[in-house]
Amino acid sequence: MTLLRITISSVTIALLALALYLIALPLLQEPEKREAPGAGASAEPAQAVAAQKSVAAVNVPADSTRLPPATATGSGSRIIDISGTITDAEGQLLEDVLITEERYFFSTRSDAFGNYRLLLDLPFHRLPILNFLRAGFRGKRIELTRADLQSGPVYRLDVGLDESADTLRLSGWVADDLGVPLAGVRIEISAVASDQGSNFYLTVFSDERGNFTLEGVRSATHYRLTATLAPDYPVYSDADFYLGSEPEQIEIVMKALKFVDIAGMILTPAGSPVANFEMYISNLTAGVDARKIVSDSSGYFTLDHFPLGEVSLSTQGAEFHRISGLEIGDADYGNLQLVIDRGNDYLSGWVNDANGVPLEKAMVTVDATRIDNGVEYFSYRSQATDDNGKFSFENIAPGEHHVTIYATGFDKLDFTSSPERQSAPLYLRLTRSNQ
Repeated sequence: MTLLRITISSVTIALLALALYLIALPLLQEPEKREAPGAGASAEPAQAVAAQKSVAAVNVPADSTRLPPATATGSGSRIIDISGTITDAEGQLLEDVLITEERYFFSTRSDAFGNYRLLLDLPFHRLPILNFLRAGFRGKRIELTRADLQSGPVYRLDVGLDESADTLRLSGWVADDLGVPLAGVRIEISAVASDQGSNFYLTVFSDERGNFTLEGVRSATHYRLTATLAPDYPVYSDADFYLGSEPEQIEIVMKALKFVDIAGMILTPAGSPVANFEMYISNLTAGVDARKIVSDSSGYFTLDHFPLGEVSLSTQGAEFHRISGLEIGDADYGNLQLVIDRGNDYLSGWVNDANGVPLEKAMVTVDATRIDNGVEYFSYRSQATDDNGKFSFENIAPGEHHVTIYATGFDKLDFTSSPERQSAPLYLRLTRSNQ
């Protein structure tokens, strides 16, 4: 009896092992190579096979992103892998089509079989906006939706382009004023007016020899052309760039900026220093991002390695100051004087309705503009009245200020006032609207 049980158990184990082998056998074999969606339908048989292999292992060109395929690169961003085939209206494969992401400057080109692959590293809240451009064809702009990408980070997008004889390939070259080619210059071209119902916008970058190519640009169109290589060069801008039917190569010359260590004072109109005051300065000539300057206890500030040229300065917060039209030259950067609307005067008062009832949360603003040698000094303060209708502004400089009072359901009241240190409070009445 025991021998019979052992024999039955051995047979059972053998049958189970055979079943597991039969199940695992297909998994051990090489997976079946399936044709990529859309490939081969309009191509010759041999060409279709080659196109299928190209989709599976398309090379990412040098001007495209080199990020590895993944779903995310870190907090706040994700990788989106987009590939497809580009054809003309008759289904013929299109080579050398430029594909760009409009806002983040990722780009690639289609290969000899019309295939492309574009890896995008985008913030999670952004969706791809792609442009497909080639000379002789009408460009196409495609905005992907969340529904398009809900199945995962890999998306296939096949595109067809219509022929257009008035689109061109425009080449260019950018260098400094000594003739040395500049690499990595951002070249942007945008249509000032479009007769096609949509604006043309393209961004490319110069290569190590200073060369760049603008693809699919429409002739007989008014464009704005800019070149940017911050922070060492000023922004080149041509707001009246007109493209003829046989355009010549664009040549852009950029003159290097001069960088200096700036020093100066932040002062009141009366010439008194303003201590511990923060402002943000931007160079408009170079397009340099804003940098912060802070005065010390004596009103003195320094700023290292900043380019000369036209600048704009401003503050942040409810008390806002702005200085515009200021040009920093060779004779100015060592003793720059920035004047803001600060002083020892104040402006206060109460806001009531026609019956003398205090108006709470009425908005009171005080602003002033002063122009000196072409430089504009602007200040703006705002405050809401308290539950007694009271407002109070301190540290105002002498001189005329424009006062405006807003309250829901009342007509706006505005007037000029010259605050003084001993000035009496203002008693203001607002009239209800439609009275």
